[in-house]
Amino acid sequence: MKNYIKILLLSLVVFSCKPENPPPPDKPADETVSLTFKFTGKFNDIPMSWLNYVVTHANDTIRVARLKYLLSNFVLEKSNGEFVKLTDAYGFISLADRLDSFTFKNIPKGDYKSLRFEVGLDSAINHGNPQQWSINHPLNPSVNDMHWGWSGGYIFQIVEGYYKSNGLEKAFSYHVANDVHTQKHALVYDFTISKNSKFEMAVEVDKIFYNAVDFSIKNDGDFSHSGDPDLVMDKFFKNAGGTIQIDNFK
Repeated sequence: MKNYIKILLLSLVVFSCKPENPPPPDKPADETVSLTFKFTGKFNDIPMSWLNYVVTHANDTIRVARLKYLLSNFVLEKSNGEFVKLTDAYGFISLADRLDSFTFKNIPKGDYKSLRFEVGLDSAINHGNPQQWSINHPLNPSVNDMHWGWSGGYIFQIVEGYYKSNGLEKAFSYHVANDVHTQKHALVYDFTISKNSKFEMAVEVDKIFYNAVDFSIKNDGDFSHSGDPDLVMDKFFKNAGGTIQIDNFK
């Protein structure tokens, strides 16, 4: 009888220690994978050489020496129309410096039909405290060197280099910044994520100068840092849409 009572009391103690609402089990590790984005600068579908001159549609002879982007708000659209917004989805690339890739983790497996992202940042992040980001985060100014300070926020895109004018080599510089110059991209593309995967992206540099409009460095201006007003940037930014495309997915 004494042993029975001991067993009963022990059972009550064990039962009382069980949580009323146990946490749900972690998702199996293989339900999510990583997704890498790798970018290549191209001019008329040919990979860019950062040391060689090319000729734009406006007949400017140019050499691009710096091409940098801050990207954000990556969203994947599933085949059933559901949107998957990636968390902490920020990317920095500097193609002439061979900083051309970044990777996001915890991507749900599935069938998808489009990719969406922005060149630039939403206003809260753009004008927030840049010191909030960890030392290796793409929005840390020490990583991207694309922050103007508290009032200016971030530069979203930098296109710099040299052009030939009357036999002389001159510099050009375009810094795309300010909230109004955030550029949304929506790319329709069928893809299936079943393992760690990679998008191979093309930055079509020729379209920066000839897309919606024909932009001439010599005639339209060789310098803009997104002033207000800024007629050079007003025209330069018209070509922003469609300059980044998907080359391949694997």
